[in-house]
Amino acid sequence: MERYFSTDVLVDILQRLPPSSRRQARLVCRHWRELVAGRTTEMRSRAKLLIWDTLTTTAYVVDDMSSRRRPRRLYRCHKRLVGTCNGLFCLCGDERAPGGGAVVTVVNPSTDEMLAVPPPPRQCHDWNRKRWHEQYSFAYHPITGRYKVVHLPCSLDSVCSFNAVHVFTLGETAWQEAPVGPGGARCNLAAGVVSVDGTTHWVRIMLSGLAVEVVSFDLGDERVSAAAAPLPTPLARDASYHLTEVHGRLGFVQGGRRADVWVLEEGRRWSLRYILGQPVPRSRFTYPGQCVLTVRDESSFYAHWWKGPPLSSGRRLRHDDVMRVGYRDEGTLVANMMAPECSDEGY
Repeated sequence: MERYFSTDVLVDILQRLPPSSRRQARLVCRHWRELVAGRTTEMRSRAKLLIWDTLTTTAYVVDDMSSRRRPRRLYRCHKRLVGTCNGLFCLCGDERAPGGGAVVTVVNPSTDEMLAVPPPPRQCHDWNRKRWHEQYSFAYHPITGRYKVVHLPCSLDSVCSFNAVHVFTLGETAWQEAPVGPGGARCNLAAGVVSVDGTTHWVRIMLSGLAVEVVSFDLGDERVSAAAAPLPTPLARDASYHLTEVHGRLGFVQGGRRADVWVLEEGRRWSLRYILGQPVPRSRFTYPGQCVLTVRDESSFYAHWWKGPPLSSGRRLRHDDVMRVGYRDEGTLVANMMAPECSDEGY
């Protein structure tokens, strides 16, 4: 494509398309998909850092990560954050809804509009109600433009099997059940239920708790993909790992204070993209401009920028580029909070 016109010209054309056409343009090829995700107006508007303070259940926004301005308070409630998409919050309460199940709502914090989500058809609750939100994922399908809440009826207290994934589409009245295949499935909720680019992912485990593969659930046709992705590297039963989002792709973080981050590429193959000597937020740690966010003492967030060769216009890290953040790297202080979780979806 660049034989005919430059990347900047292509971006200018994509920005002139209506949002629905831009979503379709993402299907042309990987290059177009990355340009729409990283350089169009609607995607850049979601590049701000959103900090969720778990102690006060309050959302704060960092408008400029290059400055040390105090994060501005955006929204406060008495629920747990499931996730955010395009400015909408999906929240889960600790109390039971009438008829059983957690109280799940979708909120627009700018207008205070609220939509109650009915309880899913099957529950598998933990004794710790403060962790019920970890059974859910909030997702946006870029092709259909629909928002969906995904529920996995499994537990953090024990390994349990489930035969169907529950999906609720905003605008409809009832949950849909999608079979997961013969024999059912098991999920390691502690590794996260992560929705990226119209697909929800989780780690399937054996009865012993050993992780075996990453399962993908397509939110377009609402079915589990026939081919699961193998793990990027063999794991011991007590290994520390979790799923995350890395620039619009699924990421796999292995380790704690020192971690390797793998990114799922085309063809279900993994590429090692980050070697980190400092802890990072679970839900997302990468930001536009090849910025990595680290967290210290569960309260201070620092930004680290790519120090390798200059990246060409519109290009992200290649599959053979590895960004490193050493344990002595200072970074730039972005925010100092009180034991928060971090997400930037929607801002």
